[in-house]
Amino acid sequence: MISIAVFSMKGGTGKTTLSGSLGWVLAEQGQRVLMIDMDPQGHLSQLFNVRPVKKGQTKLYYSLIHEQPLADTIVPTSHPHLSLIPATEDHFYLNSALVSKPWREWKLKDALQAMRPFPYDVVIIDLGASLSLSTYVALFAAKILIIPVLPDFLSYLSLKSLFTFLDKTCKYYKFSFDMIWILMNRINSHRPLDRENRKALEKYYKRFLMPVVVREDVRFSEAARERVPISTFAPESTGARDMTKVAQFLETILSRSKSPKPS
Repeated sequence: MISIAVFSMKGGTGKTTLSGSLGWVLAEQGQRVLMIDMDPQGHLSQLFNVRPVKKGQTKLYYSLIHEQPLADTIVPTSHPHLSLIPATEDHFYLNSALVSKPWREWKLKDALQAMRPFPYDVVIIDLGASLSLSTYVALFAAKILIIPVLPDFLSYLSLKSLFTFLDKTCKYYKFSFDMIWILMNRINSHRPLDRENRKALEKYYKRFLMPVVVREDVRFSEAARERVPISTFAPESTGARDMTKVAQFLETILSRSKSPKPS
């Protein structure tokens, strides 16, 4: 299982749009994808127009708090290779309910590992921008972290705070990601400030910077309004092509990491 968390401490960086687009593209490429909406606002669930489909269906809250099977929370989407655990109103009470639970930070990881056999190739977890118990729960269930960053000064500054948080948190919990990638989003190379911020990222965060970027494209907003992934809404658009490159880059990196090392 490949588990990916998409997280940024700054709001408005396009986390949900990128998560949904990446999940859809990977599904189109034949990967079996499970997406988990951990944001109480439920934007990923709204993007795919998904809610629990059966009356009385288990929700993620009850899986994490009352240890009901995670498989019972999963809802299909319009793509046969893509499934989603949607956000529900119970997400707003998740943090307070987790406080009294032992090993609370590992609840989602344990729930995923309890699914045997595991029917997915990739898990993508979409988080909100806040730091809370549910943030820890989501991050510790992932082995790859993708940090969307806009080409602006505030996004750049937020990275220092995020990496400080990650360093202290990972040391305290003796946890580490296999990979951390910064993904530049909504970049327009014709704007001088965009170019300046890209150079700053390349200078200070080069080893984390994904070599592919997602360019500014109004089709993302248009596709979200229609609740259709951009690769379906506008398959020849700049945004769709860029998301395909992101997916291909991740698949290449992951295939390399799986390759046996020479003796």
